[in-house]
Amino acid sequence: MTEVFILNNGTDPVPEEQAVLLPRWRRRRLERLRYAPAREASLGAGLLWRYVMERHGIHAEEPVRFLQAGKPVFAQRDDLFFSLSHSGPYAMCAISDRRVGVDVQQIKPIHMSVARRFHFRERDWLAEQPHDEQHRAFFQIWTRKEAWVKAVSQDQLLSMDQEDVIHGVPGWQFGEYALGDEYLAAVCVRREEKLEEPVILEPEEMLSAIQAERAMPVGVM
Repeated sequence: MTEVFILNNGTDPVPEEQAVLLPRWRRRRLERLRYAPAREASLGAGLLWRYVMERHGIHAEEPVRFLQAGKPVFAQRDDLFFSLSHSGPYAMCAISDRRVGVDVQQIKPIHMSVARRFHFRERDWLAEQPHDEQHRAFFQIWTRKEAWVKAVSQDQLLSMDQEDVIHGVPGWQFGEYALGDEYLAAVCVRREEKLEEPVILEPEEMLSAIQAERAMPVGVM
């Protein structure tokens, strides 16, 4: 089973002092950032990860290691998978008993020559889209592609032109979510998985759940 959670960290973002709630691996990442918006986004994503893990009975300090391309995975278990992404005010996290990948991106002007990295059928599809919809179509490919790479890759690096994510990847399926008018998100899971609608969270709701979990007596679940 795959569950997807999206944090809307825009209107009332998580305050910096909540960084003490981050697991160590996310806190180390936050400490390397100096740009305030990047710190805010990373903080929200790290706390969303903690919220999702604790919701599923996973300790916040469950060991995490990084694969060759930088993807975080559980270091000591192969029965549970997660994926994490953030862009602007949004953070996205999926948890599953099978491989899973997520990505969220802001839809913004981009030089379309970047599309040369895509599969040739994706490029053909993109060229067929109305001119005023091409940027959105580009990010529809991009978010699916990033989600697929995160789901499939382990210790190998994958090429962006390796599969056609618009017309279908054998064995995999995509869920796609519009977050307002400016952001697009995607999740990639195995074809046989049932995809539920994502759970949308506000910072206050997420922080309250984390604080309640911390306050619980040891041994109480």
